[in-house]
Amino acid sequence: WEAQFAQLDAYVARLGLRAGMDGLRVIHVAGTKGKGSTCAFVERVLREHGVRTGLFTSPHLLDARERFRIDGEPIDEATFARHFWWMYDELEAKCGDLGIPAYFRFLTLLGLRIFSEEGAEACVLEVGLGGRLDATNVVRAPVVCGITSLGMDHVDILGDTIGKIATEKAGIMKPNVPAFTAPQPPEAMASLKRRAEEVAIPLHVSKSI
Repeated sequence: WEAQFAQLDAYVARLGLRAGMDGLRVIHVAGTKGKGSTCAFVERVLREHGVRTGLFTSPHLLDARERFRIDGEPIDEATFARHFWWMYDELEAKCGDLGIPAYFRFLTLLGLRIFSEEGAEACVLEVGLGGRLDATNVVRAPVVCGITSLGMDHVDILGDTIGKIATEKAGIMKPNVPAFTAPQPPEAMASLKRRAEEVAIPLHVSKSI
């Protein structure tokens, strides 16, 4: 898993995606419960203030285009097809030794390409699984990250305690990037605070409602 995540930077470099990605103002959200809703709320607030938004969420219900929204609407078929085939052709031409990325990694790279090329001013990214090794964590410098309520999920991958799971989710925290969290169980909060100390940032805790 870690080796596959490390390959993401190779894909980004060979596809020439880094400049476009670094130009996106990314809001990165991890968690167990409520991360999709949080992303939707944040995107709507930004849109109401006149910001052109990109929203990347998962899973989709009927059509993969639901995962890629510009200004609240799934991208149209022509736009999706244009970016999809650009990505596929470039991967075949430049990443033959690496192969095609796994499904979610492919969609993440595709989404970041779409948002940068389609002029999104702010991009809200929902983590797919965990955080530290999730494909969305290929973004190096989000403008803010948030962690919603944590619970026991994907224990076979993330760990068998709430503290271990919180450590994986906290992997989206980075130096100089403000971090926010919902109130958490003590063991989970301890893991989040430890990561915040490692990257030397304050961890802002929202009030319970």
